[in-house]
Amino acid sequence: MSGSRFIGPFDNRVAAELPQGFVVGYCKGDCKIEQGTFVDGVLRRTGEQEWSDSHGHVVTVIVEDFDLNAQGLRNWSTGVE
Repeated sequence: MSGSRFIGPFDNRVAAELPQGFVVGYCKGDCKIEQGTFVDGVLRRTGEQEWSDSHGHVVTVIVEDFDLNAQGLRNWSTGVE
């Protein structure tokens, strides 16, 4: 499969898993992609991105951070600094 595994949404917060680590942010508007779906368009940079799945759903994600490891993802998802 191509793409990145989509994680979320949890209170509009989402993540995608890349080989380098997790890309994290929040959905701008409706988040119509389901947990575990593979998405395309994920970039290792902050700012606004459009992620899409194989069903044609597109979400706008405001990326806050990238290259997080599993512990960093847990901290980010719970708001721990």
